Amino acid sequence: MSLSIGILTHSTNPRGGVVHGMALAEALCDAGHDATLIAPDVTGAGFFRKPRCATHYIPAAQVPDLPALVECRIGEIANALRHTASFDVLHAQDPISANALAQLVREGRLGGFARTVHHLDCFADPGVAARQIQGLTTATELFTVSQLWQGRILNDYGRHAPVVGNGVDLARFSPEPELRDHALRARYTLAQNARLVLSVGGVERRKNTLGLLDAFEVLHREHPDLHLVIAGGASLLDHSGYRHLCDERIRQSGLAAAITITGTVADEDMPALYRQSSVLAYPSQTEGFGLCPLEALACGMPVVVPSVPPFTEHLQSYEALWCQPDYPETLVCALRHALSAQSQTRFEISGPATARRFDWHSVASRHLPAYRRLAALPHAGVPASGALSPCLK
Repeated sequence: MSLSIGILTHSTNPRGGVVHGMALAEALCDAGHDATLIAPDVTGAGFFRKPRCATHYIPAAQVPDLPALVECRIGEIANALRHTASFDVLHAQDPISANALAQLVREGRLGGFARTVHHLDCFADPGVAARQIQGLTTATELFTVSQLWQGRILNDYGRHAPVVGNGVDLARFSPEPELRDHALRARYTLAQNARLVLSVGGVERRKNTLGLLDAFEVLHREHPDLHLVIAGGASLLDHSGYRHLCDERIRQSGLAAAITITGTVADEDMPALYRQSSVLAYPSQTEGFGLCPLEALACGMPVVVPSVPPFTEHLQSYEALWCQPDYPETLVCALRHALSAQSQTRFEISGPATARRFDWHSVASRHLPAYRRLAALPHAGVPASGALSPCLK
């Protein structure tokens, strides 16, 4: 039976949960379901790339304060959904949209909803922290992307969340060069003869940027041709305090000319950026799964990841190079190994082979039992109340 499924994300930015939600919606459409991707849109520009599925954009206000932003987004999403056509299933990829759906359940407009927990953050504001937990505990059906978070959700909240995992689009991420690759360095003012050490996810504490800067300083003394590229970073959270610490560390090291912080990278540039780089440095201290290492492997490049879950769950010991996030010297050793000619040659072959184990169609199929349970609930989907809201056309 074909289902109509609304998948909600907290923004249109290329964050992990948004990327996951978009790929899931596309795979569900490929399988014959009617999936629609729904998100607040502050700029009016839409998602970071054009998805292969229907989209509903909710006009959203620019709010600088996080607690106020969270409450504003919850209200915007709930209000917009009160006026949409009905779905068999509504599925939140984050706490904000989950709280909006929980509000509709309380109003009797919705029988239940699904929620994917990618990871949980630590928030100083008690209201934001409470919203994060409410977005988990009020969901009818839960999913998660790793055994690490499955265990934490069970231990801390007594809820079972099946592991659905992640995938990678091998049509987009591959070792095969494209015409766009040749101009990438000029677009981002990167020297043609530099070997690029790539970090994806922006400057954030949980991405362990300070630890990476320490390791890069050591490596650059050995290899002056290295250049660190820190890409991405679009986020609803304020990382300015940590960014200031990193800027100061860069200034003290004297390596400003050898480090580029790009900010948000155009989605069509990401495969080329992987292929132009010599290694992905990914020493994160907190991850739900870690999509970027899969994308990098699919492009045939070495990846350095933490030797802890969730990475040790889905990557074999020989499929990546490993570090301890709290010990920069282990990151130095792993990066040094990754930059060797032997590793470069090995990952050109082994990386794509590893990535082939992860496909979005398998991820989508793991959602279907819970989706069918939700579709059978009374009031399954938001009741239509007239024409489709103009803001969602």
